[in-house]
Amino acid sequence: MRALIAPAALTLVCAIPASADPLLQKARASTDADGPLYAYEVDYFDGDVRTVGKIDPGQPEGSRISVYSPDESEWDEDFREMIESMDEGVDGDIFCDDFAAQIPDDAKRSGETEDGVRYAFTPLADADADGMERKVMKRMTASAVLSKEDGQVLSMQMSLPKPYKPSIVAKIETFTLDVSCARTPDGRTYLQDMQMKVSGSAMMQSFDQTVSRRITKLLEPVTRP
Repeated sequence: MRALIAPAALTLVCAIPASADPLLQKARASTDADGPLYAYEVDYFDGDVRTVGKIDPGQPEGSRISVYSPDESEWDEDFREMIESMDEGVDGDIFCDDFAAQIPDDAKRSGETEDGVRYAFTPLADADADGMERKVMKRMTASAVLSKEDGQVLSMQMSLPKPYKPSIVAKIETFTLDVSCARTPDGRTYLQDMQMKVSGSAMMQSFDQTVSRRITKLLEPVTRP
């Protein structure tokens, strides 16, 4: 009888859906609404220009970004338009809980770190993703580390294992995304460092872009607008 119990128990455990994983449940329960927004200093590089400055989501539109470098005397029209566009889009959501929504129910535990559990999976597309984005996401491989303590996202990586052509006029040759998170004073994790590389072609034009963003200093909490 005992010989039958062990295989039966193993079958039952394997049949439990990944959504029952308590760590995944904790990760999905966390939202940026659980605490304040923060002002922060950032170092941003788009492959051409490195921008250093301060972002304050508590300020009115048009005053949310303070550029330390480059000096305004060095700005061209494209750079000025980029800053204005970025200012308009500032919402203070720098938190890593959004990545938890991209971890599917069938994510597999693939290892552990000192303070976290690593999962391997095919990432889910955002709810508002278009058809092409959804096609691309299905081709990605990803991994994420969740805190053993509270399920907060500690890091996430995504990559395209091989070139993919989502449409007749577009092809993605390479894509990698590497995100590292750090703790806010209230315990949530925020996107401290992000590195993204993508290359390919669209409408008979090739592209090769590297983007990095690092929050170099988390500043004071600010009032939500």
